[in-house]
Amino acid sequence: MSDATKLYRTVPQWLIGALLLAFAITWFSFGHVPLFDEDEGEYAEVAVEMARSGDFITPTLNGQPFFEKPILAFWLQAPLAAAFGAHAWVFRLPSLIACLLWVVALVRFGRRSWDVETGWFAGFLCATSIGVVVSAGAAAMDGVLCLLMALAGFDIFRAWQDESPASRWAVRRAFLWMALGFLAKGPVAIVVPFFLSLSFYVLQGDFRRWLRAVLDLPGWIVLLGIALPWYLAQYHLMGQPFIDYFLLRENVGRLTGALQGHGGSILYYFPVLVLIVLPHTAMLARAGVESWHARSDPLTRFLLLWFVVVFVLFSLATTKLPHYLLIGLTPLFLLMAHHRARLQSWGIAIWPWVLMAGGALALPAAVSWAAAHSHNLYLQEMLGQGPKVFGAGYWGMVSLEIIGTLLVIGWLRAWLKAGPWRLLAITGVASNLMIWTLLLPAAAHLQQDPVLEAARVAGGWSQRVVADNRMPSFAVYSGRPTVNRTPGPGDLVFLRADAESRLPPHAVLFSRGGLRLVRIYGQ
Repeated sequence: MSDATKLYRTVPQWLIGALLLAFAITWFSFGHVPLFDEDEGEYAEVAVEMARSGDFITPTLNGQPFFEKPILAFWLQAPLAAAFGAHAWVFRLPSLIACLLWVVALVRFGRRSWDVETGWFAGFLCATSIGVVVSAGAAAMDGVLCLLMALAGFDIFRAWQDESPASRWAVRRAFLWMALGFLAKGPVAIVVPFFLSLSFYVLQGDFRRWLRAVLDLPGWIVLLGIALPWYLAQYHLMGQPFIDYFLLRENVGRLTGALQGHGGSILYYFPVLVLIVLPHTAMLARAGVESWHARSDPLTRFLLLWFVVVFVLFSLATTKLPHYLLIGLTPLFLLMAHHRARLQSWGIAIWPWVLMAGGALALPAAVSWAAAHSHNLYLQEMLGQGPKVFGAGYWGMVSLEIIGTLLVIGWLRAWLKAGPWRLLAITGVASNLMIWTLLLPAAAHLQQDPVLEAARVAGGWSQRVVADNRMPSFAVYSGRPTVNRTPGPGDLVFLRADAESRLPPHAVLFSRGGLRLVRIYGQ
């Protein structure tokens, strides 16, 4: 019997089935939801322009150099766009594959560190946590960075665990993952592994070993040989503006200032953590207590430090966004899986999913309330589409999913006598289904359907459209970059309703969901 066959037979088939079902829901759904603005629209339009121009050094957004993100995302997306066209699934595919590999890496590390079931359950927790599910279906680099940081963290621990000369290969692989991460997201891919490895080695009394690993010459050759050439080429072509915008504004600036209004208090990531691990929050709380008691164990200590480094680093930064915390979830999934049997209460196990179900039921009323109380014209009109979005179809689907999940949970408890932690297999799959069939489609209907319709209207015009970059998916779906400048006489303009009052006299050609297509009157 092969090792693969032995491994399969030692894993509960219900766990494999739940993991495959959760992934299948994401796989068959992620291409049916349109691109969301701004980030997905930006990534997609930059990739389309790169595919058209053949310039794989300087990314552009609507014809202007785009310095907000490093190059790896567009290197992954542009060839796919050239081969298959500008479809949502094309731009999201690299992220989905990265998250799948992230799950595989978790399974392998958990299996080798503890046992087979722990590894597979850690992978399942990853594949069904709301933060990862949304990231897997997003045309961004968060999933890729999470994969690379997971691989770097695993190799850092393996290098410490193995004191033989062979451990240097783990060190050099860690340099490789950091180099690719630097191309995916920038300096954070080096900062996090640096502080994680330093704190762990120091606490273990192995500072000299850490210093040897950090000064490993082949590792630096790998890091600089992979990460540096594009940055040097970009600086050579663009000069100081590239340094000022990418390094100083987009990286240093996020530490010292709240870019684009994305700020928050030092406590910002506490509620974020509770939400992004839904529906497994109850497992998180229990695992946290047990892991703290077992912190003398080197692996447990390493995983706790991993999360703490990420949590503290981003809590201290001035710019805050929920997805920043994703790279700190890898150690939590492993600790949650390892301490799964400590979850003893059925009620505690199910309440996070109940919270999600309650959110889905309350969403129509919340959207209606926000539309009535917003002072922003764009939000009023966009959210005012709620009655059309939350019709009989929505209520039928949400009722079917909630009732079906409760029936399966009742059957599982009554007939299988399963432990409460196994209940998460049901709520995890159910949450995936709720995200992809209810929550994300509702958000897309509200925000992105008007963009799609406006793009179809503008796609038949020969004249280029003037627009700002707040709705970049308009350029993707209209098939042509927009012009980002002050509108003038005779221009066709795409804009949000809250900016219409600042325009010169004009005629409205299209209006829906807080968006306008207008023509400025000529002189």
